[in-house]
Amino acid sequence: MLALLVLLLAAPDTATVRLTSQPDPAWIEVDATSQRLSLDLIVENRGAEPLDLDQIRLSVFDRNGHLVMRRQLDGNGTRPSIRTADAKIPAAGSAMIFNPFDRFAADVDLARLVFDLEFSGASGAPRYSAHLDVQPRPYRTRTALVLPVAGRLLIYDGHDFYAHHRRWDTTIPGLRAFGFHTNFMRYSYDLVAVDERGESVRGDVKDNEHWLGFGRPLRAAGDGVVAAVRDDQPDDRTFDPSAMNGDTMKIWGNFLVIDHGNGEFSLYGHIRQGSSRVKPGQRVKQGDLIAAMGASGSSLFPHLHYELQTGAGTDSEGLPSTFRRFDRIRGASRLRVDSGLLETGEIVESR
Repeated sequence: MLALLVLLLAAPDTATVRLTSQPDPAWIEVDATSQRLSLDLIVENRGAEPLDLDQIRLSVFDRNGHLVMRRQLDGNGTRPSIRTADAKIPAAGSAMIFNPFDRFAADVDLARLVFDLEFSGASGAPRYSAHLDVQPRPYRTRTALVLPVAGRLLIYDGHDFYAHHRRWDTTIPGLRAFGFHTNFMRYSYDLVAVDERGESVRGDVKDNEHWLGFGRPLRAAGDGVVAAVRDDQPDDRTFDPSAMNGDTMKIWGNFLVIDHGNGEFSLYGHIRQGSSRVKPGQRVKQGDLIAAMGASGSSLFPHLHYELQTGAGTDSEGLPSTFRRFDRIRGASRLRVDSGLLETGEIVESR
């Protein structure tokens, strides 16, 4: 009995598991009502057995070192919250855990975040733990940006906790084999043109011409110089991942990149074949027409994939993008926004 008690009280093993985070630095998106944190936890299992994730605990400290709040996922309940996180870490391997604590009130001081994770082996013992200290920073978009498409838009998918842009797991061997090691689309948006009823297509969904956005003009979201253009790929809505061997930008099909000259680059993905109006090296002003919405590359249907990033290619990291002068459509009403972030599922319109 005493031996069992000693086992239960023994400190967890902290040497077997190594915990790091992406990206570095970790940026906080800030608007008038909330703060958003897109942060991934990378778990490296140095042991010989796979591990189960049992608990994630986050402690938030302010700039004076005072505890502000504490949140956790664990095994409590008939359908425990820990199941919402990826919970298997392979033996002698790595896994990415998408930080589930991604939203905070605007008045919370996020000076220091302390993550404590608990794991167990296949037999349930011994226990393992990992600790990580992160100091995120608010990001203020340097470039004055407007929505890159005029008219009414559905934010079909953004970069919240559930969005596929956020769930880009660079620990997957297949992605590593292509050369992906960052999440360049961490703060990206898929923009779909819609009418006043919120409909995006009239007729056969398989026909690009029946989509309201196909061929819709795209404009420069901000001033800059064109860094890269491709527009020779068909808008056939098919994609062979093997095409990315040696050229990871093939994921976009046709694309256009604008260098804003301040460490920020705007990428436009899936543009229409032959629609580019600009060439590399050409200077553009905010609002200039540059291309048209298409369905090339890894695209399920006509839309614009837009993202702000640190460079022109897929070796970049994503950056938060704040847009100016648009309306949030709330049914029959409108909410004017002078400067704000976009949210998955909402409908917006430029002013």
